[in-house]
Amino acid sequence: MLDIIRGQSQLILTGIFISFLSTLMFRITPTGFVSGGKYRTKQGAIFIYLLSIGLLGLLTPLLFAMSGIIISYLSFLSIIGILIFCTNFIINQSVPSWKHTSPKTLLIYSFSLLLIFSGFYISLPEL
Repeated sequence: MLDIIRGQSQLILTGIFISFLSTLMFRITPTGFVSGGKYRTKQGAIFIYLLSIGLLGLLTPLLFAMSGIIISYLSFLSIIGILIFCTNFIINQSVPSWKHTSPKTLLIYSFSLLLIFSGFYISLPEL
């Protein structure tokens, strides 16, 4: 399982970036489609969704290359930590009633930061 994550981490990180950007563009709630802090009509939602698909499709190769650069400089622990941190952030952004400062969320952020910094510490060359 760890080999799969390591081998596909560039794709996974790209997917996380795409998910994050899409949450900035729009949100689908039980009561409607929200974009720019406003509820949109069905026609507006279709237009915004199609525009988002086009824009994110054009950005995907750039984000994939950026993910490759990020991953090439990081250790496996740091990669896992970044994936957990970003995923936690996206989920908390997506659900309006979930807060970034709840004890469980802060625990997950702390754990992911511990992994990120442990990965940096382990990968430092000895002097």
